[in-house]
Amino acid sequence: MGTYDDKSRDYDRRAGQALVNYYNLAKAGGGHSGEAVTPPYRDLLDAAEATFRAGVDTGDLEKVVASWNELTDITANIAHANARIGTVLLATAVNHLEETPEDLIAQARAEAEKHSS
Repeated sequence: MGTYDDKSRDYDRRAGQALVNYYNLAKAGGGHSGEAVTPPYRDLLDAAEATFRAGVDTGDLEKVVASWNELTDITANIAHANARIGTVLLATAVNHLEETPEDLIAQARAEAEKHSS
């Protein structure tokens, strides 16, 4: 599965906060999901975007490529962290509810569809 290091721990913290934010948004009646999930990652995204823009503005191709790679890395780490946190949540639900992971995911997807438009 790879090495669990400080970077992974930081992304898991951010993913957890995004999930709690999204839950609270839904509980309060809804809204745009970006309002909930973006804040925990905003500092990382803003820094990479600023470096990218600076590289474009100055014609520094090396800086552009490095910042693009950083944005890609951020995206991959967000996906991995959400998968890790989601897997633990799923395992907890399976253990407590004694239902299959497939059934719980189907229920979760159906619930998400009901609240999406």
